[in-house]
Amino acid sequence: MNPLFASAALGLVAAWPVSGLGWLLGKAADRLTGDPAPRARAWNLALALPPAALALMVGVSALPEAATTPVYQAALTSKAVAVAGAAMNQASVQALSRFDGVEIVGAALILGALGGLAIAAARQAIGHARLKRMVGDARPVSHDLALTVRAAARRLDTGRPEVKVSDQIDQPLLAGLTTPVILLPADLVARLDIDRLVPICAHELAHLKRGDNWRLLFEHLLGGLFWMVPPFAVLRARAAATREELADALALDGASPAIRRGYAENLIDVMRMRAAPALHPAFTGKGRRPTLMRLKAITDPRDPAGLARRALLGLAGLLAVALATVGSIALAQQGDGAGRSSSRTIISDDKSGQYVDIRSDYVRVSNAELVKGRLKIPDGQVSTYHGHVQVRGRLTPPETTVLLNGETPPAGFDPTALPRGAIDQIEVVSRTVGDKSLVTLNVVMKPAA
Repeated sequence: MNPLFASAALGLVAAWPVSGLGWLLGKAADRLTGDPAPRARAWNLALALPPAALALMVGVSALPEAATTPVYQAALTSKAVAVAGAAMNQASVQALSRFDGVEIVGAALILGALGGLAIAAARQAIGHARLKRMVGDARPVSHDLALTVRAAARRLDTGRPEVKVSDQIDQPLLAGLTTPVILLPADLVARLDIDRLVPICAHELAHLKRGDNWRLLFEHLLGGLFWMVPPFAVLRARAAATREELADALALDGASPAIRRGYAENLIDVMRMRAAPALHPAFTGKGRRPTLMRLKAITDPRDPAGLARRALLGLAGLLAVALATVGSIALAQQGDGAGRSSSRTIISDDKSGQYVDIRSDYVRVSNAELVKGRLKIPDGQVSTYHGHVQVRGRLTPPETTVLLNGETPPAGFDPTALPRGAIDQIEVVSRTVGDKSLVTLNVVMKPAA
């Protein structure tokens, strides 16, 4: 299979564990603080991890190996990152190896993802046209309400969209991308006075300030791309819920308890009124669900997160990015190897962080067993790899002993950093002592020209 396509297919499979990693990051933010600002950042980062990992894998597979191997080796200096990358690598391989005809499965994954993206894009285009007609049919609000909303826009330091009343919606929303408009349901405008309508409009202004109308568009497109990854949909829902809390906090900044209580009542009323068919998903008002967390945040705002908690969340975010990055590069190299090598052996030990990945054109080994398409090397058996031999991974002494042409190599010798074609063959002895997997690699270099 083409290395680029192999990396893309593995990226779609890896979206499952990467989404799980994002979920852990978001839940950690929820446990550490009730402040919606850092929580929204954490969930947005969690949502960005799967598509970023997929893009990184495809990008890495398109680059020369010499450009990516140093990054991979540097990242593997961390035992935790190495173990996580190896685990992600193994999980993805096992997921695909359960099927006969891996190339067919990979092609199906890619075609399915592209088909979902195309459907999502078509829905966005149709919905945008429908929403544009809806905005054209809406009528302006009163002059006093328009002036008050403009004052709120100045306070939030954002644009000043036009505010209109529509008979075709059942909830407030920010409609449009390049020329956004705030639409208010006619029933809501008829029942509430200006003082209670302004915080609702300020909520939509907060979405405008943060660019959530554009963000939601891209999220729906990514939702189409990852429609076969249900955990990604869960991340989208949690990120959207946290953004609603943040928009509430911005809209009600400095508001009195009476205004907050009235805003919460309005929120509940709007949710009860929702009975119209679902509209175009590219506006920020769709899909809101009243939750206890959101209502509590409205009536009893939380204090901003302290420096220590923000720093801890920042470190957690950096660790999540590092794990996803190393795992993506490892999988991209695996996809590259799938297109170029016909033999591969992986020896790993989670306790020590050992991870040896040997690839070659063919291997000579007596009495070797073929298990799920891979060679299982008996204890003490010498296996010799020939052809385009490559070694990757994390070689941890004393679990891994490296020899050069049968002798102790010079200081700093690293077979994983050798250029492609430098190795003539590798003799491997794998044995188990107690609960440890010990490997000896004898690297035989090609003679100098």
